[in-house]
Amino acid sequence: MGQNRGMTEATFLGTALPLIQAPRASAQDARLAIAVGEAGALGSLPAAMLDAAALERELRLLHASGRPYNVNFFVHTPPAPDPAREARWRTALAPYYAELGLQAPPPGAGASRRPFSHEAAEVLEAFRPAFVSFHFGLPAPELLARVKRMGSRVLSSATTVREALWLQANGADAVIAQGLEAGGHRGHFLDKDPALQAGTATLLPQVVRPSRFRSSPRAASRTRRACARRWPRAPARCRPERHSCSVTRPTPRRCIARRWRTFRRRRR
Repeated sequence: MGQNRGMTEATFLGTALPLIQAPRASAQDARLAIAVGEAGALGSLPAAMLDAAALERELRLLHASGRPYNVNFFVHTPPAPDPAREARWRTALAPYYAELGLQAPPPGAGASRRPFSHEAAEVLEAFRPAFVSFHFGLPAPELLARVKRMGSRVLSSATTVREALWLQANGADAVIAQGLEAGGHRGHFLDKDPALQAGTATLLPQVVRPSRFRSSPRAASRTRRACARRWPRAPARCRPERHSCSVTRPTPRRCIARRWRTFRRRRR
């Protein structure tokens, strides 16, 4: 939360609990987000598979709850149709459909996910949700500006430190650190090489380092004090930019352990 220094997670979210429900397109509607809000956390509505009419219907239900909520969109570039590639996949999967006695769906029958658009922004403007989150980066500047003018706070997911820094520099109010455990649900948009992506326990401390996302001055001072205790004769090593464990190089095992210990101390 680079632009919200000194705030706790619950204060930032406006909820009793510092928890955000992950949106699941095609698996939920507004009812789950409302139930999460009633339990004290921030509910999320997945909107990537909703047209304007369906989005408005779901937002009316959420708005009537009187609780803050998050609306999630994709900002991907839809893939171009490739009949040859589709035919290869269907040929490869045909034996499995036959083994299970299933009828293969017709070409193009899969669910589509729409990228965030001006049409969706127009629907949002009538409700002004507290949070709008994005997957695969951020929308075009003019669309992002519309969201900001609503007074909504912007969240987006990052799978690497480079993506987190890009989101911070381009207008995100908070970054969701998404580790390798997310599998095929990872929203990578800059670093697509899996070798550059780390697990959550490694990625999260890197993202919240004081030199990167300064979550609060208190957390930064605690980290510097812990470093100074470890290396009392080498205070220069306690400056984040000179730390021996660089986030731009492959992470040694000793550095992962050191970052995790520091992270746990900061959370106490």
